[in-house]
Amino acid sequence: MLTISKPLSGGQVRTYHAREFVSEKAPYWRRDQQGHSKWQGRVAQIWGLQGAVGSEQFARLTEGQHPETQAQMVRHQPAKTYENEYGKEITSVEHRAGWDPNFSAPKSVSLTALVGGDERVRDAHRESVRVALGELERYTQARIGTVQAPEVTGQFAAATFEHDTARPVNGYAAPQLHIHAVIFNVTERANGETRALQERGLFQIATVRDGVYRTELASGPAGARIRDRTRQTRRGELLVVSATGQGTRVTMVVPPTEH
Repeated sequence: MLTISKPLSGGQVRTYHAREFVSEKAPYWRRDQQGHSKWQGRVAQIWGLQGAVGSEQFARLTEGQHPETQAQMVRHQPAKTYENEYGKEITSVEHRAGWDPNFSAPKSVSLTALVGGDERVRDAHRESVRVALGELERYTQARIGTVQAPEVTGQFAAATFEHDTARPVNGYAAPQLHIHAVIFNVTERANGETRALQERGLFQIATVRDGVYRTELASGPAGARIRDRTRQTRRGELLVVSATGQGTRVTMVVPPTEH
């Protein structure tokens, strides 16, 4: 399932990154999984960002700065307090650093990849997220101004981070494969000019991109591996066959129609 956060300030994104993705104090941080981050997007490629996400480049992008030269690409807007049409007082975010789409795998995918130990399903999930983000990127729009209509640029810069457990509940962190993708608030026009994103376009097609993610996951290698490696027992349990040929029985974690 794909969900997209409300716009986050630079401080929120940096704090979130430090607390959830790179700190040993994070609720579901694992030393052997901390390297599962990756740059994505055409703008990231233009700037030479590839491989694992670097903290310095990440922090600069949250401030609307070029990840290498530190040149200011997006002008900061001061926070404003105003009254909306319903008479409610609203305070805007000082600088919209970006948004956090979260791709959460179905239970059957999580169990096959994590409990069953099938790295091919984990890789297939990453590929499904890559494809869905690529489709989302196609509809990226640049904010031109209050008078002119947004311009479709079809490119952004994003940083993806993978987790393999849900947040702990009563000390227990259940297996849950999911990927956060921070989309930064900057895009590049055909003439090379950088602009802030028009967020409305992202939210308008989020449901469609969720369908792309689910279809890619079901029809691609992950779906095939899940169908081959799981079955429903008479007692309503899901049997996940591990890479070594042994089975791990988990009580009714997914409905029979999901695998």
